[in-house]
Amino acid sequence: MIGDHGGLTISAIIPVHNGAALVGEAIRSVRAQRPPVHELIVVDDGSEDGTAAAVRQTDPEVRLLRQARRGPAGARNHGAAVANGDLLAFLDHDDLWPPGRNAALLAGLAADPSAGMVCGRLRIEEMPGAVPDPRLRMADGAQVPFLLGSALIRLPTWHALGGLRAVHDRAEDLDFYLRLREAEVPVAMVDAPALTYRMHGGNRSRAALGPAAMLAAMRAAVLRRQGAPT
Repeated sequence: MIGDHGGLTISAIIPVHNGAALVGEAIRSVRAQRPPVHELIVVDDGSEDGTAAAVRQTDPEVRLLRQARRGPAGARNHGAAVANGDLLAFLDHDDLWPPGRNAALLAGLAADPSAGMVCGRLRIEEMPGAVPDPRLRMADGAQVPFLLGSALIRLPTWHALGGLRAVHDRAEDLDFYLRLREAEVPVAMVDAPALTYRMHGGNRSRAALGPAAMLAAMRAAVLRRQGAPT
């Protein structure tokens, strides 16, 4: 399926580890986008459940890559390395893209051709059994540009920054965004929901929003400015 807007194509990448129960919903939310994505790549990061079978059952056209466990940063980098779209878009297997997400972000890029990345707003959905998190509730409706699931990234921008750094595996999104800003890459924002973050009690990315992860990424940014290795 080929999708374009102003000649730009989108490669969607879903990293997943033991996500058989939820990955199908994530795939369907990607396939529901109009214009459609150019390609959908699912990277099975060493799953030990029925993730691969769930992916195939949901959508046989998905490009399914399987690897030994390397973590979400490694899985995203793997998908990006084989992507051939003009733009990269990421979605965690337990989250969703709201309807109209890609169209709104593409319009944002069209309005600001200098932008290397465009982001929308975050929508929080509390699933049954979710543990309330005041930090996430405060982010509901906000623009959170360091969550890559809410963004479209130009492929040359991704490659220029070297993708994600797996060493910051609990805050790789924030680390990428800080390096983006250090490189003075323009970032566009759109006033539209671009990511539905689903709270279910076992969210890995909640740790990425915690103080320890954020401080680690910010410390790395300070060391870079000082010319020290990170």
